[in-house]
Amino acid sequence: MESEINQVYSLIAKSLSNQLDEKQAKELEDWKLANDENLKEYNDFVAIWIKSGSMKMPTLVNEQNAFSNILKETGIHSSRKRWINLAVQVAAVLILSIIFSGVYPFLRNDRNNSLTFNQPIYQEVKAAFGTQAKVELADGTTVYLNSGSKLRFPETFSNQELRKVSLDGEGYFAVTKNPKQSFVVEVNNLNIKVLGTTFNVDAYHENEDIKVALIEGSILLEGKTEDGSEELLNLSPNQVATLNRTDHSLSKTGVTNMSKYTDWINGKIVFVNDPIETVVIKLGKWYNVDITIADKKLSNYSFTATFIDESLEQILDVLSLTSSMTYKIESSVKQADNSMSKRKVILKSKNLN
Repeated sequence: MESEINQVYSLIAKSLSNQLDEKQAKELEDWKLANDENLKEYNDFVAIWIKSGSMKMPTLVNEQNAFSNILKETGIHSSRKRWINLAVQVAAVLILSIIFSGVYPFLRNDRNNSLTFNQPIYQEVKAAFGTQAKVELADGTTVYLNSGSKLRFPETFSNQELRKVSLDGEGYFAVTKNPKQSFVVEVNNLNIKVLGTTFNVDAYHENEDIKVALIEGSILLEGKTEDGSEELLNLSPNQVATLNRTDHSLSKTGVTNMSKYTDWINGKIVFVNDPIETVVIKLGKWYNVDITIADKKLSNYSFTATFIDESLEQILDVLSLTSSMTYKIESSVKQADNSMSKRKVILKSKNLN
């Protein structure tokens, strides 16, 4: 049991220093999603790691030694609950262990080393599937990440021309105003450029469209070119820009109610005349399930509803009452690698034999 816990600690350390390979990343993700305690433990590490100001080190770290030091210093060996209760102390020891095992030699040789701290050091934070995350950047900007979304950002924006971050998924940005340093969100071949404003970006890679909804302030959308960038579109408050990934067409529309694009940060799921395909994608990410539409007839239905803290089954029951849709949920099963599969939901028409 202890060796298994040590392995998890090793994966967490590697994730914080961006050293996970694809297999290890999946192993850590499965562990986080196994239960709420695991996810809370991991999020505690990330939160303290961010606040420490030492999120990513310029040299590789022996993460196994770091965690061995933690276990030795804190005496955490026999009690899982004790580990959770002492998360703050353990994280602090982790940071000190990494500092002394990785950063001290680097600093000692820095005078004779061409690498300097002027080079931006990047960190990546991901919201596990079925959860949301909140990140505060070095300039005070707050970013909320929706389920399965990733944000890559520099540890500091000092000595940089732009405050540039990149997003994969959906993020809500409350940007601290700085007229001397624009804030740029990079999404595929699109740059969202602002000085200080509040907006939402929905850019999951599997979605056909990228949507940018502006709550307040102003936004300039720029397209990437071989020579740099070109201005594409300006947004004003209560406007939504839509970029089609296939034909690269870009449009904007006025919206009177922005809750559809923003209420997810308050734990709400909002549908406003959304087709079943949109409903499936949103529910699948929110509850970390695979949803299959087994009947093409369901494509004719659109849904308008707001849900707060309802279970997946309760939401599907409500949607079934307002349409001829029915559903079946298949439980998760243990796979060959001992990980658990996602639950599967199959949607079909009530009159489908």
